[in-house]
Amino acid sequence: MNNNLPFADLHVHSYYSDGTYSPSDILSLAEEKGIGVLAIADHDVLDGSSELVGLSENSAVKCIPAVEITCDDFGRQIHVLAYHPDFTDECFRSFVSDGRRKLDGMSVSLIEKMKVAGYPVSVDDFERFTCKLGSGGWKALHYFKNIGITKELKDGFSLYSEFGCGYETAGFPSVCDAVSKIHSVGGIAIIAHPGVSVKTSLGDKFVSELEKLIGYGADGIECFYSEHSPDVTELCERFCDEHGLLKTCGSDFHGTFLTRQLGFPCKKTEELRLDGII
Repeated sequence: MNNNLPFADLHVHSYYSDGTYSPSDILSLAEEKGIGVLAIADHDVLDGSSELVGLSENSAVKCIPAVEITCDDFGRQIHVLAYHPDFTDECFRSFVSDGRRKLDGMSVSLIEKMKVAGYPVSVDDFERFTCKLGSGGWKALHYFKNIGITKELKDGFSLYSEFGCGYETAGFPSVCDAVSKIHSVGGIAIIAHPGVSVKTSLGDKFVSELEKLIGYGADGIECFYSEHSPDVTELCERFCDEHGLLKTCGSDFHGTFLTRQLGFPCKKTEELRLDGII
């Protein structure tokens, strides 16, 4: 790899999902930070990654086609990162688009329930409402703030659980189905940030959950993640070493919408296991 760009960040979000930066902005920032392997993995949408790969043709940064797929594991939200899936495959594109419709549909369901509860909202008003590309977050958060229901964008998050419109009710695909779909189009499937998704104490219970998730056929784990504690990172890395799994690194950067920083955690490509990804 390029010695001047030794680092990797394989989990970044652009303004095509809920980030604030364009693919061009992300690529420029990656070059500044010495990131030589980069992936935009937007939530259930391919546009940002496709644009980045096109832009990188004249860059020293190697940009990996990727997408983050929202999944359900018996009522628990799990994200699966897909690397190098065939973006031209119509069946896969439809699978990803369906996930995005379900993600956006959570907001429509929420607004319907809020209207019944007496809030000054309506689906028609919401559908007419627009917010500037690159504003961060998603449309419903801006809608609630714009009409005065919330003061800050992030305040809108709590409304989804309050009205029973969380990820567990949206009908997302299972982890097994997502992994199978990724593999069917030549992609590599990685379990994203298990230290965030798996709500259990460290130790045997956590390892059992990793075994369950990998048992669905995933190729590896995002061991190095911006919000993983050192203990979680060590456990995930050891698990991957013992089972011969891929080990990836991701910041989950969303631009100015969240405080995560591109390129953190700071890991050199050679410290990871990225067979087939690069």
